[in-house]
Amino acid sequence: MKESRTSTPSSTKPKLDGELCLRPSSSVFLGDQQLFFTQEYLKTSSLSLKFVVHFAACQFSGPIAVIYSARPNWYIWIRTISGRILKRDMPCTDPVFIDWTRAHCLLVLSKTGRAQVLSSLGEKISEVLFDSQMSDVHECRTFATSRGDSGIAVMDVDGQVSVVNSVSEPVIWNMRPPYSELPTAWAAFQPHSQLTHILLIFEAVFLMGCQGESLTVQNHASVWVDANTKYVKCVVDDARSRIAMMTENGKIQIVSIDLSTCFCIVEVKDHDIGKCINFGWVGNSAVFVQMSSSLTVFVNVSARRKPGDEVQIYEKMTANARISVEPDGIRLFESTQVEFVEAASREKIAVMNRNPNEDGAHLYKAAQEMSQGTGHNSFAASTVIQDMYKAIDDCVSTACDTWQPDEQKLLLKAARFGMAYTNTTPDTTKLMRAIKEIRVLNELRMVRTGIPLTHRQFRTIGETCVINRLIDMGSYSVAIKVAQWLGGENCENVDRVLLEWVRRSISKVSKSNIKMDQPALEALDEKISAKLLQFPHVSIADAARRAIDSKLPELARLFIKRETDDENHVAVLLQLNDVSAALQKAASSQRPQLIHQVVRHLMTSESRSSYELAISRIPLAQCLFQDLVRQEGETRGVSSRQMLALLEQASDFERQTLFHFDVAEIERNPDERLNALRRAKDAAKSMGDKAIEEILNDVSAFAPLQIQRGQADMSVRNTIIGMADDTAKVAQLKQQARLNDKQVLLWTIEGLAKKGKMEQLFDLAQKRSPIGYAPFVKACVKYNRMDEVKKYYAKVNGYSDLVAANLAMKNYVEAAKLAYDRRDREVLHAIHMKSHDDPSQCPRVKQLLNALDQN
Repeated sequence: MKESRTSTPSSTKPKLDGELCLRPSSSVFLGDQQLFFTQEYLKTSSLSLKFVVHFAACQFSGPIAVIYSARPNWYIWIRTISGRILKRDMPCTDPVFIDWTRAHCLLVLSKTGRAQVLSSLGEKISEVLFDSQMSDVHECRTFATSRGDSGIAVMDVDGQVSVVNSVSEPVIWNMRPPYSELPTAWAAFQPHSQLTHILLIFEAVFLMGCQGESLTVQNHASVWVDANTKYVKCVVDDARSRIAMMTENGKIQIVSIDLSTCFCIVEVKDHDIGKCINFGWVGNSAVFVQMSSSLTVFVNVSARRKPGDEVQIYEKMTANARISVEPDGIRLFESTQVEFVEAASREKIAVMNRNPNEDGAHLYKAAQEMSQGTGHNSFAASTVIQDMYKAIDDCVSTACDTWQPDEQKLLLKAARFGMAYTNTTPDTTKLMRAIKEIRVLNELRMVRTGIPLTHRQFRTIGETCVINRLIDMGSYSVAIKVAQWLGGENCENVDRVLLEWVRRSISKVSKSNIKMDQPALEALDEKISAKLLQFPHVSIADAARRAIDSKLPELARLFIKRETDDENHVAVLLQLNDVSAALQKAASSQRPQLIHQVVRHLMTSESRSSYELAISRIPLAQCLFQDLVRQEGETRGVSSRQMLALLEQASDFERQTLFHFDVAEIERNPDERLNALRRAKDAAKSMGDKAIEEILNDVSAFAPLQIQRGQADMSVRNTIIGMADDTAKVAQLKQQARLNDKQVLLWTIEGLAKKGKMEQLFDLAQKRSPIGYAPFVKACVKYNRMDEVKKYYAKVNGYSDLVAANLAMKNYVEAAKLAYDRRDREVLHAIHMKSHDDPSQCPRVKQLLNALDQN
């Protein structure tokens, strides 16, 4: 059995804002695993862990929360990992459990089963009462969900388990075991795409159940269960695919999530691990067993172990350590330092240990020789590399996984050095992305920020989530810096950060009891505006809107004076209900659409006499008001006759023509409709527009024939669709209405499909169609002629027709693939909007759209 003991020397170096990873990483081999120990922060006395009663660290290197007891009062402190205080002395009542959700929220559970959900700055978000009749809380488990949120399961002293699948949407359900005693071990977890499961272990009897089902004995687990002992711990891994079990007599078993298979059994004899105080996973193939605050044992549980293999353990001496579990390792919080333990990746093991069989190791050695000025040795090391592209990738990957800036630079230089030896022009995309991400990670790891993310954690949660976490913690300057590095100056994330800073700044003032006088408002306006003006793409109008939401209209007026965009200016003035100022601003801008906006607001919020009086003062507004009345089709009658009289007095023949068009559109009496068309023709003639006059001549000539046929209520389109199977009548209508060939053909196709004249439709398709075959597919789908669709789909060719045909058939994924292959983002976006009708296809279309955006 392999055993080692280590201790970490203290350091007297003062803590600076720019510090990170103050000590080089040390490592130890644990069988086929290599564990790296990185001292992230030293001199962390500000964490004050000595008198902590409850401790919780947020996953993905988020903040920590601690609870101190000053009987009868309890106080919560929230800090970053580096010790920066986010919230202090926050009172709470009878806490028994705290933990962080994956959404960066702090969960505080009281003895009576009431859970408070707080932000990372201590602001109350929501509250969950598990059961008003609940006995005292015995234990609690949080678990990750498939939606990326967290759930919580609470067990009371009577053994009843109350579960919330998602803390953000709390719906409580209960499960009661059949035994009167409490389980010796239990877990709550949500396998991928499945319901939440509760596992209860009573010594060596396993019961499992999920929501809506009762607990059942898992008899299939008997093939691996050790019936002669008692199971005391069980922990689900981050991938939610395996469970680590610990027995009272020192065995660790790794089993599948459904308890059907046992992958590995390890027996630790030198330590009584059954009495440990903490147990969990370290990456994918190792577990830790915390025996006490001063001793933690790491055990290799790789599935590659064979029965009879030597047990590989490593003993780590600590000082009053608290442990938090990350997806790729664990973090040890000690009295004077914070240390991260991770299982190294294959690339990191190969490169950093100079494996003679790995190309990445040779390339790294070549770069080291070059940096030391021994170029001949560098060339010699590079000549033994078999696959240069793999070596470059290994160096880039290792640089991302390395914590020390000097090693990062050397590994990136090695990758750049290797590119000089490639036969083709190297693709620097991966390298450039790695440089960006390393720069971000190093900034996040600084003491002043205190988010020591690993590269694997960063890739898991993504850029947006990192920026959200910085916003949650109030680190706005770092969030802007990170957003600019990752997305450029005009990145939408920059806008989001700034506007959230504005919201919190204004909200802080509005919630305070201090009365804001004019000088104070002007000072706040100057402070916020000075920052926003550094980013010209961010609208000051958004700050004004947030001031309105916070019930500070005077501050909004100060903001809007600085707004240069007339549209935003008018919109905010309307929100302030300053209609006269908005109307004057819209008129002075000489932009009709803004006047339309104000006039519509007046028509919905003011009486008719009031808004007509306001509009009459501005000639352009009055003109556009008449246009709005015409477009919106106000009730005809006296008001309609008055408008017509006004138009005739003003000799406004263009609007008279449009007015008569409106009458013809809504009039149901055929004779009156014909008269309206004739009056429109006369107005067009007076206007002197020959083109419109000729069109109206044709329409007014066609209308009497419609009346004679008894089709006065039918449009030209509906008439042709109704007569589609009579080619002679269609030809006659085409001549009378002077329609073009394409329009008639489209309506004929639709009419034949509607009437079910499939033979006639097929004969029409046999001719070479000048409009393609997508209209045939659309018509057959529209009228549910699904048996005919395939024969016309087979004839469709050409990119646009294929897309249109697939959309008609609701084959959104196929249409999206066509647009993706053409790199046609506009069409792909339109397909994505349509695909919301089908929840099964929408995610796949979204993936293609995201992939195109990333490229």
